Amino acid sequence: MMAHREFRHKRIESLLVAGAIAGLLLSGCAKSSSSSGGADAQASGPITDSDSSGLKPTAEPSASTGDPDKGKTIFAANCSACHGAAGAGGGIGPVLKGEKGRKDYKAAIAWIKDPQPPMPKLYPATLSETDVEDVASYVESL
Repeated sequence: MMAHREFRHKRIESLLVAGAIAGLLLSGCAKSSSSSGGADAQASGPITDSDSSGLKPTAEPSASTGDPDKGKTIFAANCSACHGAAGAGGGIGPVLKGEKGRKDYKAAIAWIKDPQPPMPKLYPATLSETDVEDVASYVESL
């Protein structure tokens, strides 16, 4: 009887964790749809700093070329729900303060472009190449 209770408790706990993850992803970490093209879709979508040409550089920079001030704005709109304000934690994502000691700028860019779950993949659909560089520069400054 005790084994059945433990199994049931673990199953409930797993469902709660899965629900929390899904809720976070739906509440702001996941890509917003702006297929309608209207003003409302643009206002509710993620904040990015894409240039109007739509061209993206193909080479990844080895030294920081991003703008940490722009990255802070993009981070607040797309990442803080999971990583907390200023990367201080508070959500499902890890604390990012001191990330520079764990990943250099190039590694931060690679991670943002191709993250491991539960982090959502926001590049290239939501974040542009420039956005990624700006966020990586901001994260490296924490």
